[in-house]
Amino acid sequence: MPRLFVAIDLPPDVATQLTRIQPLSQSGLRLAAPNQMHLTLHFIGEAELDRVAAALATVNQRAFALTIAGVGHFASSKRESTLWAGIKVSAELLRLHSAVGAALTTIGFCPEARPYTPHITLARCGPDVPSNLVSEFLKRHADFIVPNVRVDRILLYSSVIQSDALIYVRQREFQLSGLSSM
Repeated sequence: MPRLFVAIDLPPDVATQLTRIQPLSQSGLRLAAPNQMHLTLHFIGEAELDRVAAALATVNQRAFALTIAGVGHFASSKRESTLWAGIKVSAELLRLHSAVGAALTTIGFCPEARPYTPHITLARCGPDVPSNLVSEFLKRHADFIVPNVRVDRILLYSSVIQSDALIYVRQREFQLSGLSSM
């Protein structure tokens, strides 16, 4: 069974803007490719594709706009870091996150208990990447903003390992209903 997750895809121009703030490539640093950038709503794990797709087809939410704002990082106990662009939390985004989670619970999925931290991964830093790279990234891009990013669909992705890297493959697409004022 494939490893699945539900995400919001980014328009190519937004992904291009995000690549402009990624650190310069160096040993131990894995940059996210523009066509792989996304905003995860729920990680599912191994599951039957058609069952998950049927559950997601029941999600009935309206299109909206979100704002990418600021940057941050997650540190691991292995001295690795993930650099990311933040998302301004909105009622519309939280409703969509909740609706997707509720649809998935109908097929036995149990959403994560920890609070939802919406973000777009930009780079993964191995333990040999100098620590000042993270602090300089955070300082340099603290005021980064991309307003009015249109969200009019959600996507079901699978993740596969190719050449020691995770590759995200679009499996299904689900349009959000109606249009909201943006």
